[in-house]
Formats: sequence, structure tokens, C-alpha cells
Amino acid sequence: MGKKVYFASGWFSPKADEEERRVCKKLKDLGYDVFSPREFFVLKPDASEEDRDRIFKENVKHITECDVFFGITDHKDMGTIWECGCVYGINQQTAYKRKIVYYCETLPEGAPFNVMLAKSADVVITKFEDLDKLPEWLETGHKYEGKIQ
Repeated sequence: MGKKVYFASGWFSPKADEEERRVCKKLKDLGYDVFSPREFFVLKPDASEEDRDRIFKENVKHITECDVFFGITDHKDMGTIWECGCVYGINQQTAYKRKIVYYCETLPEGAPFNVMLAKSADVVITKFEDLDKLPEWLETGHKYEGKIQ
């Protein structure tokens, strides 16, 4: 398969940490070349301005170079939500279109999904077991089928 995946997710609570690790592992098990910023960059609270600039630029570079952007929208991590908008914006400015996948397993049954995310996604996944369908859905698309607000 070999598709490069930029994996955006928060990990700043025990629940988010568990989900991030589990889903990232699953993507790797499916054969994707996953870049998870968590595995490459640790920004300490007292980081220098140079370190902040370097990490910011490296993350944007990896978003630009990916084939698939995979963002976990559970837990409303601000960095992840910014990255979701960033990849959509990059797609609007370049000929090469990265596939955009949003994952939200904590969305309650029947709850509405955000319109900005729903309309910018090629694939929306709400169940862990549906990750096995990702290779097919990247080819065919899988838009969110529930309520959108």
C-alpha cells in the first residue's frame, strides 16, 4: 500500500491517549506509512521560539507531503482541528489532492457532525471496526451519512 498518512490527534487525556495509540497502531497494521507528530516531536512548555518554529514548520511540511490526512476529531484537540483546516486549505491551492479522513468514535448515535468537517472530508469513520474498510473507502469515498449541523 505505502500511502503516507499524516496522523493528527490529541493525546492530552487518558482517554484521548488510549484512542490515539490504538487507532495509530491499527493504521500501521493496515500497511500505511504513518507519520504521527507525537512520535517525532515533543514540545516542552519552556521550548525556545526556534523549537516552536521548527516543530510548526515540520508538521506543515508533513501535512503537505502526505497522501492521506487522518484526523481524530474526538476530544476537540485544538491543534488537530487546526490541522484539519490546514490540509483542506492546502488541497485548495495545489493540484495534488490529499485524501481527508476524519475519525470520531465518540460521536453519539444520531448526534450531528460538524458541517465544516463533514463537507471537507473524503471519508468519515465513526467505528473502530470500520477502519478495515479504509483502503476501499479511500478509493470510493465515504461521506458522513448522519445529521450535519
